[in-house]
Amino acid sequence: MSARTILVVEDEFLIRFMLADSLREIGYQVLEAANGDEGLAVLLSGQAVDLMVTDVRMPGSIDGIDLTRRSKSLAPARPVIVCSAHLFEPESYPADAFLPKPYTFAELANVIERLTGEPWQTNSQTRSA
Repeated sequence: MSARTILVVEDEFLIRFMLADSLREIGYQVLEAANGDEGLAVLLSGQAVDLMVTDVRMPGSIDGIDLTRRSKSLAPARPVIVCSAHLFEPESYPADAFLPKPYTFAELANVIERLTGEPWQTNSQTRSA
């Protein structure tokens, strides 16, 4: 049985590193992208992604909201969590959840578990883009 895979899209290296490392520690597989363009490339690669966590304001041609829309068009059942210090929750549509920055890792982990279940459960609906 393999762990659920989370794509973390965050341009701030230290935030991305801490999130990815913490998610791995609790049992998730983690893919990382430094901006929306890299995140979209992962989604289009065919790599299994069960959930995406994305920042909104990032360098490149795709922001986190556009990336969320593209993720939903590729795999409507794949949950997306949008994190931002610059938006309010209603502006995060079509995300499944919104976390205002700053947030704690415990808050993020609780939202991920609510949306996907335990790290080791499988869900064939969201396995590929």
